[in-house]
Amino acid sequence: MFRRRPGFGKPIAPCSVVRVKGSPSGSWRKNVGRRFRIGYYSKMDGLDCIWLVNEKGDYEQTIDHRFLKKYFEVESISRERSLYGMNRPPFEAIK
Repeated sequence: MFRRRPGFGKPIAPCSVVRVKGSPSGSWRKNVGRRFRIGYYSKMDGLDCIWLVNEKGDYEQTIDHRFLKKYFEVESISRERSLYGMNRPPFEAIK
């Protein structure tokens, strides 16, 4: 069962679109301005491990909700209800 951290709140819905607005280190500076889709969560990783899906539709990297709130701007929130993507098609490229 998922234990929520204090202040964690509800996980961001898969398929939502976010944009990098800032960078804590040099490794993220090259990503400022990039758009990502939120991928489906993994039961093994838990709901605080957010998978970022790149422009091509590939799972690229992970962040947590604290990092998301600090360095990303949410462009759109999806209405997707399946957190784990059961019986869902693969992601397409962002248009």
